[in-house]
Amino acid sequence: MSGTDGAESGAAAGVTSVSSSAPAPPASDRAPARSSKSSTSSTANGSDSDPDSAITSRSDPAGPAAPAAQEPAARRAGERPGSLTLSLLDENILVLVLDAHGKVVERYPGSAGLPAFPSLTPGRLKASAARTGPSGFGEAYRAQVVRVPLAGRTHEGSYVVTARSTAEDRRAVERLVQVETTASLPLLATVLFGARRLGRRERREQQDAERRLREFMAAAGHELRNPLTTISGYAELARVGDPAFEPMRQEALGRIATEVGRMSTLIDELVLLTRLDLGQPLQLTCVDLAQLCRDAASAARDCHPDHPVRLLLAPGDHTVTGDPLRLHQLVANLLNNARVHTPPGTTTTLGLGTEDGYRVIEVMDDGPGIPQELRARLFEPFVRGEATKAPGSGLGLSIVTAIATAHGGTVLLEPSGDGAWFRVRLPAPL
Repeated sequence: MSGTDGAESGAAAGVTSVSSSAPAPPASDRAPARSSKSSTSSTANGSDSDPDSAITSRSDPAGPAAPAAQEPAARRAGERPGSLTLSLLDENILVLVLDAHGKVVERYPGSAGLPAFPSLTPGRLKASAARTGPSGFGEAYRAQVVRVPLAGRTHEGSYVVTARSTAEDRRAVERLVQVETTASLPLLATVLFGARRLGRRERREQQDAERRLREFMAAAGHELRNPLTTISGYAELARVGDPAFEPMRQEALGRIATEVGRMSTLIDELVLLTRLDLGQPLQLTCVDLAQLCRDAASAARDCHPDHPVRLLLAPGDHTVTGDPLRLHQLVANLLNNARVHTPPGTTTTLGLGTEDGYRVIEVMDDGPGIPQELRARLFEPFVRGEATKAPGSGLGLSIVTAIATAHGGTVLLEPSGDGAWFRVRLPAPL
């Protein structure tokens, strides 16, 4: 009753002040007027303290809202900052509001388990706010500092610090490093194992190269010593001045000339091998292999009629780009190798054709063939069979290989039932 009387008293005072220059309305109309004025007065007074309640009163035609209806609005108004912050922030982000002296006045953590943010001095705050990008703060955060001259009615000249915790990133990097370390151990072991195998292979290759060099020097010395010994012995016979020994002296001079020629040939072959191994340029021109094979076969027939030579030429173009002198030497060495290592009457076939963009030269014989133990080392210098008594230095096939390699080709000893079968492949011109 007292609350009602107070409202009516306030309403009556309002009516008096508003209608002081006008006649009073009838008694039947004054009650609604008092009710309307009371509602207006209550709305005006409530707008200073609670905008939500003022809006509710104006929108409710039935009059002022009950206290129970106003309480949820007030609760929602008090909870709005927290709910918005929690919905917008990531769990690793921390938002701090600091005053000008570095004191934290507001804190909005994304997660309660975030590490403590380091304290900041006013100078550090001012310097960080002058940067355009985020900076590191301690070992746990990277933050952007923004200067807010008027942050609100209670904190003037404050700073807003938006910090992101790097602890989760650091843990992710540590896990990644662990995974990479675990995965790289087998790879590292494989690399080390491969390096050891490669090192052993390189050492074996170096040892093989040194062994071949020693064998080459020993064989070269042996091949050069033999003619020198012969020359020395026959030179002593040639010095005999007795006319009775004139026929023997003439024979000694002839043997000396033969051995000198043999030494010259051997030295020329060694020099040629060295030049080819060093990659010295050839005298390149267009060579007709068909004509070259005809000349080589004709020369072999004329010089050694006891070893027939058969020539097989496939139809078509057989030109290559090469050194004609060296290519002729290649074919001649193959024909000579077949002659000196086969008995008289053995037929040698010289063939020429084109296969897969290569000119193919084939030399085949129907002789006894090549011993199996020599096949792997047949193209090395000074390699000769122990039972062979054929003349020569043992450099013929080595020179064939060097000439073919210098022309970008290959030489192979093909398996055959009878005799030997050599195939030389030289690239055809484009």
